[in-house]
Amino acid sequence: MKKFLFFIIIYLINSSSLKAQIIPNGTIDNIEELTKKETIYIPMDDGTLLATDLYIPIVRDSVVAQISLGNQSYTVQFIPKNTQYIIYDTSNIQADNFSLPLILSRTPYNKEGASKQGNIFPFFGYIFANQDMRGRYSSEGVYFPMYSDSWPKTSYHPNIGIPMDLYSLNHPKNALKHHDGSQTINYLSNNAKRIEDVNNDGIIDTISLTNGNIGMFGASAMGNSQYQALSDLPFAQSNALKCIMPIVATNEHYNTTLFNNGVFRNSLVRGWITGQLTDVKPSLDSIDNSLENNIHSTSDYGYTDSLELSKDLINWFVSDKHSTSPSGAYPNSILRSDLDASQAPINAQGNSDKNGQLSRYKNLNKPGYHITGWWDIFINGQIETYNRIKASNPGVRQKLVIGPWAHQTIGANKTGMVTYPQNVYDILNIDLDLDSNLFSSDIIKRIYESEIINWYKTHMGGEPFFIIPESNTLQNIGTGQIRIPAKNYIIPHYQFLNYLGGVTQLPQIPIEIIVNNVVTPMSIDFPALGTNLFNLSSPLSPSNLNQINQTKDVRIYVTGPLNDPQNPQTGNYWLGLDAFPLEQGISKEKFYLHKNKSITTQIPTNFEGELQYTADPHNPVLTIGGNNMIPSLPDGSGNSQGQIDLAHSNWKTLTLERNDILSFQTEVFSDTFSIIGFPKASIYAKGHTNTYNTSKTDFDLMVRIVDVFPDGRELFVSEGTVNAKARAYAKALLQGIDSTEISYDNINNNVFYNFEFQLLPIAYTFGKGHRIKVLISSSNYPKYQSNPHLPNEDGEFFRWNPGDTNSYTYQGQTLQPQSSEITFSFNNIYPTFIEFPKLDTIFPTGIYQTRADSKIFEIYPNPTSKEVNITWTEAVESNIIIRDLSGKTVFKNKISKAENRKTLSIGSLTAGMYFIEIEAWNITKKLIVK
Repeated sequence: MKKFLFFIIIYLINSSSLKAQIIPNGTIDNIEELTKKETIYIPMDDGTLLATDLYIPIVRDSVVAQISLGNQSYTVQFIPKNTQYIIYDTSNIQADNFSLPLILSRTPYNKEGASKQGNIFPFFGYIFANQDMRGRYSSEGVYFPMYSDSWPKTSYHPNIGIPMDLYSLNHPKNALKHHDGSQTINYLSNNAKRIEDVNNDGIIDTISLTNGNIGMFGASAMGNSQYQALSDLPFAQSNALKCIMPIVATNEHYNTTLFNNGVFRNSLVRGWITGQLTDVKPSLDSIDNSLENNIHSTSDYGYTDSLELSKDLINWFVSDKHSTSPSGAYPNSILRSDLDASQAPINAQGNSDKNGQLSRYKNLNKPGYHITGWWDIFINGQIETYNRIKASNPGVRQKLVIGPWAHQTIGANKTGMVTYPQNVYDILNIDLDLDSNLFSSDIIKRIYESEIINWYKTHMGGEPFFIIPESNTLQNIGTGQIRIPAKNYIIPHYQFLNYLGGVTQLPQIPIEIIVNNVVTPMSIDFPALGTNLFNLSSPLSPSNLNQINQTKDVRIYVTGPLNDPQNPQTGNYWLGLDAFPLEQGISKEKFYLHKNKSITTQIPTNFEGELQYTADPHNPVLTIGGNNMIPSLPDGSGNSQGQIDLAHSNWKTLTLERNDILSFQTEVFSDTFSIIGFPKASIYAKGHTNTYNTSKTDFDLMVRIVDVFPDGRELFVSEGTVNAKARAYAKALLQGIDSTEISYDNINNNVFYNFEFQLLPIAYTFGKGHRIKVLISSSNYPKYQSNPHLPNEDGEFFRWNPGDTNSYTYQGQTLQPQSSEITFSFNNIYPTFIEFPKLDTIFPTGIYQTRADSKIFEIYPNPTSKEVNITWTEAVESNIIIRDLSGKTVFKNKISKAENRKTLSIGSLTAGMYFIEIEAWNITKKLIVK
């Protein structure tokens, strides 16, 4: 971490006998010393204690300065150790006013790994609380992934519990009763206290930890836990949770996390849950003899092997039948009430109730800022979650941002094999995978101006203030004494950041000099630091707390071709919408697939013929690109996610040049073609297995959309899948119906069916000179399970992977995975097509578009003493403004759209650093006046 200095210069300019100089000690040496960390243990209603780290904006080292009086030098303390330097209520500085807003994150990944958030959020005015979930690391109890974080589940299935839960069903610690997220929020709001001298008056204070404002933050599992916690806070009651920011998360898991149109999400479920449970210690029967401690071993589950534990837990949730309920693989499984908010009704009080008449989404009545990416693992589920929240809580502000990102690349400008333009940063303003050096490259300015910080300011108390509490300590300076500060010193927080960034001074700090009992009050200014403590290119200004509410509810990034001379301005822009999917400005355009492997907009006029391949479950098509988190590229060069070039020589034989893939292609586009929304597929196909004598069978269909570049690149765009048994359910979802009344049925062997299903959402522009390629296969492994092509008993699901030796019993016959001949018919009765949501050429009312920024201006000479020239690249009607280091406007001049150059006379300005801005663009450059 770059050495982070703090208050090191004091000039006592109001007294000629006092002056200060730089000294190397008594400073804050790094960002960690600006935050005090302590751990509390929050009790759940069953007595389980969850370890929670608190990061509080308190300096952990005293800050001193060296002053000279006559011929003597003295070291005096400026800020005492353990001083809280953030406050919100400045109207009456009492101890209670030192309570702060709090941002909570709950993690299964070890709370000790949150040092970035733990240092950033306090620096910007918040207590940050990070909690180990039940059964993880320092928290007590037994861990069931995501299960303990939702709502009480007993009402929905009181007699069906997790077999490896060693607590009986009626025991208060049984997992059916857990709802840890909401209990944590209630405790932090109502019971958590701080006991310390918060205002440095020498008296130990007991104050509430929070000032009544709690927000939540986190990605992935930490994002899911936000949805789950708010889902269990009854809408009919007031609570301290003011807003959430779930990133790459969902509150709907059945058709998102576990399955997609009936196809099991193998790598996500198997990989993540196995990873979560394999870091549980091996059986420690001789040591771990309690379920209630924070020693977490397989003994807590009655197992000796973690791999066996994870396999059985997954099977319990997705494969095994439960009394009269089918397994979790079916849309009418009772287990959907445990993790899908839409399937867990509530009563008029907002509590779990199997017979409740209200949607649980009624509880999610707080503002939410939802962030995801087109290639995130939860993209369809987060969009559904967002829309369900909006529908249940009209008038409650919800924001949705979808960028060109995958699960691990939120906020970044690179995903997969593609680096997008810098305008990717226009919304969030920061890559959430922050660089380890938080004080380089102007990152503090970017965080301060980001919508992330603005979101919490808007909903959790506004702008904070920087405070140095009044000191009651007299420090000796020779024959006299000094009191620093003599009064509470309070300035807006952004001014404090400007001082640390070296662009402004700290004005008028009150002190008292006492000599021979004569008290001389004075005020001093601390000049801007000679060496920036971090890099600010221009002064920060007060945040516009209305900005968030003035933006469109939905903002999406429309991706397009890059490094393509024919399409320099095609795609790659942000689009603001009122809703997603688009309700206007979209036309549905069908692209028909033909037997000759062409794609046209013309429907077949008759029966064209059939195409066929053999799908071998032991040799599946490999996952290359798309909405993935865990799979790597075959050569190990990176994650197999986002836009991967499928034609790359390292793996094209795995995804393009195979006999079990059908490839269809359009003619070259003479113009651009933009799609926004959920594409739809309609495919007429059959499966034929003959290894076993069964009249029923099963198979999957996989569709991948590819952008074929003129230079030979073939970039992944989007994908979709359907399981044959789930064909009716998938068709209902396509029509916006998630019905638990629709059954899964084995298909007849060697009989054609029409499969209609929704692909994953995308916003993409195909360039002029490009083609669309559609790939159809029956596997995409390890993302999805490699289908064993076996019928299943009613309510059961056979979970299998290549290399497994387990068999399946169907109607008394023992079956092993088998190959299947998949045949596709191309005809005019059931044509095979992809329906694209085409964006109309003229944008509908209410939509705005921002392309990669072409707004550039230059200034020269710089430095200068008499005049400065300004040139700019794009017509604009605006003001040119020059500001001094304090932010004061010292010069303003209008420019018109007819101009692209201006010469300003600046001879009247005193020497120093200034900032020159084209106001309409909000782009600023430094100007040095000699």
